Amino acid sequence: MPDVAGIAVRFAEAIEFQRARLGLTDAEWIALLRGAEAAAAAAADDMTAAMQRDFAEAILRALEEGSTAAAFRAEYDRIAAEHGWSYHGDAGWHSQLVFRMQTATARAAGRWEQVQRLKGTRPFCRYVTAGDAQVRATHRLWHGVVLPADHSFWRTHWPPNGFNCRCEVQSVNERDLVRFGWSVTADGDPYLQVQPDPGFSGNAGIAWQSLRAR
Repeated sequence: MPDVAGIAVRFAEAIEFQRARLGLTDAEWIALLRGAEAAAAAAADDMTAAMQRDFAEAILRALEEGSTAAAFRAEYDRIAAEHGWSYHGDAGWHSQLVFRMQTATARAAGRWEQVQRLKGTRPFCRYVTAGDAQVRATHRLWHGVVLPADHSFWRTHWPPNGFNCRCEVQSVNERDLVRFGWSVTADGDPYLQVQPDPGFSGNAGIAWQSLRAR
């Protein structure tokens, strides 16, 4: 989705995040998972670190080539076979889970990197849903929330905020607020207290920044 000013959400930062992620130690890898995507970490608990890294390499290629979850399935099957591992359930569902969660995390971290870089001239973020009937009721409450880029709300509500969440965050400035009639959301707004789906109250970009600062 483009920003209000027409700045396309390019995924160069997401690709860089995924590349750097492969250089983490096992302990750092787990810290990143726990800090950014607890639900995905729980789904990956029985995978070895080596297998998770192989999946991460496949996801990196998918990001670089713009491939789909369907195309990733062949890579998933190959990696699982090489490690002698099988998912106890629907492998097709699990391959989509791995693909969607890892690409969503990379894009979330990349988007946070963009926002932090632009906040000097675009100091606000605006929460945007997909705007259709499939949007979850809780996520719909956040549509249109506008807060400073460093507001604590973004530490816990940075998309994705649930499995298959399609929400986005726009980077905006004062001119955008005037042009579109938006206003900064009050800190006391009760919608800010509504929690994300279980396992998703994190921010991949902040988790990544914390690791790099060590």
